[in-house]
Order: sequence, then structure tokens, then C-alpha cells
Amino acid sequence: MPAVMGPALSLTVSPMFMRPLRMHPSAWRSVCIPVASTLSVWLLAACGGGPTPAPRPAAADNRALASEQARGPGAQGTVGVPPFAARGSDTTLTPLAFALAELVSTDLSRSGKVRVVERARLGEVLRELDLAQTGRVDSATAPRVGRLVSAERLVFGSVEPVDANTLRLGARIGDVERSTVSNAVDARAPLAEILAAEKALVFRLFESLGVTLTPAERASIEAQPTKNIGALLAYGRGVQRYYQGDYRGAASEFSRAARLDPGFREARRMEQEVRSYGAMGTAHPVAIPGVRPLDGAISSAVDRLNRPLDLVTNVSRTASTALDPTFPASQATVIITITRP
Repeated sequence: MPAVMGPALSLTVSPMFMRPLRMHPSAWRSVCIPVASTLSVWLLAACGGGPTPAPRPAAADNRALASEQARGPGAQGTVGVPPFAARGSDTTLTPLAFALAELVSTDLSRSGKVRVVERARLGEVLRELDLAQTGRVDSATAPRVGRLVSAERLVFGSVEPVDANTLRLGARIGDVERSTVSNAVDARAPLAEILAAEKALVFRLFESLGVTLTPAERASIEAQPTKNIGALLAYGRGVQRYYQGDYRGAASEFSRAARLDPGFREARRMEQEVRSYGAMGTAHPVAIPGVRPLDGAISSAVDRLNRPLDLVTNVSRTASTALDPTFPASQATVIITITRP
């Protein structure tokens, strides 16, 4: 039985075959390589007792629902800002949408009258509800997301092209307790001036929230973090990977943004933040959509086990196909038993 050692734990992989399955020896190091079949992975953790299976996606969703029903209204002044939706066929808009939502969140937090939901908590909820890939939260999902993160209000928005030269940045405010949505506020600008549109949007959001800014707060918000569009897009890719639980990839993108614009202090701060998560063993790669992330020590060992396939960064290597006679079509269940000392 192959075993992988992690920090203060041992991890053993045991195959339980539903049908006879022949596996090439190189496949053992990465139990997540698809072998011309449907491969189901179950994670079991033992804390001095028998292993307990990790929940299926449906169970995770049920747990989120139970948590949602048990929560009361969010604290007054608490605002959540999930990633914005990117509309249109231009793939550049996706990282841009993630970047702009994060900058809106940062600017809203500059007011002493607004408490912004922690990014870590928001990311956990989005991953649990399988919304982290696109980050898309709309009027249908906003009330539920808002309750799960204990927000009084949720700002959800979008980025979309108006014409060949203009982008529209729009946002709406959802009242979580009342399940109502405000009229949209928006701002328009060319891509090169999109951060000016972000600032205009933030000031309109403050008006909609009924918040009056001090001169110092207004001056702080007006400062643009970067004028380098390449750095802004790299920053957005970093935010997207952060929400997906890929902290290594996020740190790499934030580092790239800081290299493209050494004055982009927010990118450098985010890079240091996500690297500190890894150093503390709190990075939570999501190997199975819908399953709550593992804690740091376990995720580190699982990540090493999956390194050839590397589900965290979505980089795969060539594996046998269904036409390869070495790997006949079969189904297998792989059980990973994690035992803590």
C-alpha cells in the first residue's frame, strides 16, 4: 500500500475495485489520473478513530443550507462583494471582472461606516456552492450567499462591452434580509480608463448605501492603484485563483502584476497574504467541487499525492486513453485514509 507522509500525519491510499482494474505502476503516485474510466475519489479523515467519509457535493450543499437557515440577519453595515460576472465573448473580461470586484470591495472598506465581509469567508461559501469558478452571483443567488456570509447587503455586478471601445461596469445592491434588489448603478469607460469607471461606481454605491464619506476617505478612494492594464489583468487572475482555492497560482499572478507595475501595492500586499496562507498551512486546494476544503496539513499531503496531475493548478499530463489496452474500461473507487497521530 503506497503511503505519503505529510506534516505530522500519514496518508495511506487503498484501492477498492468495483471491477478488476489493471493500473500501471506510475499511476499510483497520482491516484487522480483518469484511467479511461470514471474515477471517484473519497477523502476519509481519522482523528484517533475510524475513518469518516468526506461528504458528497449534495451533502456539502445541505450543510450550507442548514447553516444558512440557522443564521440570523447580518450585522448592520456589513457588505459582501462577490466577484462580478463577465458578459460577452471576450475572455479578457473574466479576470477584469474579478479584479474590479476586489477593488470595489477594497474601496468600500475605506469607509469607517462599512464593514466588508472577509474574502476568506466569501471564498469558502462560493466554493461550497460551486460558484467560485465563475464567481457569478446574481439576483437569484445573492440572498443565499449573503445569509451564509452574514452580510446585511450584497453588492453584485457585471462587466460587459457596450461597443468596440467602451465597457460598462454595473452593480446592484441586494438587501439580504428582505430579499430585494436595488436599481442598478453603472459607469462606462474605455478599457484604458476602466479604473476611473470603478471609482465612479464606488461613489454611487456609497450614495445608494446612504454613506457620507469624510474628505480623507474620499481622497483615499480616488487614488488609482495602477494604470497598467496588464498588471490589472494579472491581478484579476490572481483574485480568481484565490477564490478557487489555488493559492499557489494566485501568488504567482499577484507577483506578475507587481512586476508589471512595481507601484501596484495592492498586488504586492495580496501576494504576501496568500503566501502567508501557504506558510501557515491554511491553503485549501479544492480537488472535488462541492466538497468543503481540507485543512492545511491534510491538503498539503493530498496536494503532493496529486502533484503529477495537479488538480490545484489544472495542469495535467498525458495519460492513457480508452483505446490503450493497458487500461481497460473500468470503474474504481479510491479511498484515501488520513490518520493523525
